[in-house]
Amino acid sequence: MNVAIILPTYNERDTIQLLLDRLEQVSKTIPKNTFHFVVVDDNSPDGTIELVKKRQKTHHNISLLTGPKLGLGRALLRGMKYSIDELHADIIIQMDADLSHDPSVVPDFVSAIDNGNDFVVGSRYIRGGSIPENWAPHRKLFSIIGNAIVRYGLGFPTVHDWTGGYRAYIPKHVHALEKEISEYSGYVFQIAFLHKSILLGAKIKEIPIHFTDRRFGHSKIAPSEYIRNVLWYVGHERFLAIVKGSLGKFLVVGSIGLLINSVLLELFVRIGFHPIVGSIIGAEMAIISNFFLNNAWTFRSRAIANPHRIRKFFQFNGSSFGALFIQASSVYFGTHIFGREAYRLFFVIGVGIGLIYNYLMYSKVIWKK
Repeated sequence: MNVAIILPTYNERDTIQLLLDRLEQVSKTIPKNTFHFVVVDDNSPDGTIELVKKRQKTHHNISLLTGPKLGLGRALLRGMKYSIDELHADIIIQMDADLSHDPSVVPDFVSAIDNGNDFVVGSRYIRGGSIPENWAPHRKLFSIIGNAIVRYGLGFPTVHDWTGGYRAYIPKHVHALEKEISEYSGYVFQIAFLHKSILLGAKIKEIPIHFTDRRFGHSKIAPSEYIRNVLWYVGHERFLAIVKGSLGKFLVVGSIGLLINSVLLELFVRIGFHPIVGSIIGAEMAIISNFFLNNAWTFRSRAIANPHRIRKFFQFNGSSFGALFIQASSVYFGTHIFGREAYRLFFVIGVGIGLIYNYLMYSKVIWKK
């Protein structure tokens, strides 16, 4: 198989030759694979480009891609597209060029792909992996907490290392996600590419790695910008998941029901009825609306078909009486204690509590899987 190893560089003249030497040695231990090394340099001013060009004269399996400094994400994407379009790679491996990633782990990545996995992550946070012992406590805490925020924030805690750059994957993930991930230029690219690959059904395998601190130069990460971008990505993706998922649809349907409920409440109060009467009638009309809209849209994959629909409708009404009781009780006690003028406030309070109750009942009982 053709294996392309992408090495993004910026001012790595002190490490690039040593890294390429080690990768050449490791590649010879993996038979039946052809290795090509793709150096993607962001116009380093320190002479990195000149060293790579000199090496190309005697090593014909090295490619050099140069371009403006547009961030790690853009550099990786250039390397991915070149590896697929020009080198026809079957496996793409990416790693840092500062010697923080051990080249001797490359055979483990190739083996994991050969065994049926299509996205392999080098993990510092599983048994056998580690982060540098000489890191200051605040840096260790920053790394661990950052990964935890992504793991649990995105809802995929079984993947432990989201921010590392030592990975292997097959071209189909790049083909499928090229347009989506092209908008991420910085280090959050790593998170977005892994996350969106998982959403598309990637078979993930984590292998332990020992991450070592760079010996030359300094880190390219700007902490404040990185933290801001990570939090924005996690928050944005969770919001989209809610909006596109059953909870988001449920909230839209519930808003329509709330509008029906509110209009009827105001109508009955204006023609002289007590607010509790308007609340009950409006709630029942909202319940009817909610049933049919939820069945047709929110829980469409579990939609109730005839002849069970009538029976489920009465069951739906019965379960909704809990929310109706909550709403009516809120209005009753609120107006009893604070006066009739307070009915709107306690109507909203009752609706909010009833909303939580309804979603649990609808998803777990009426449209249960």
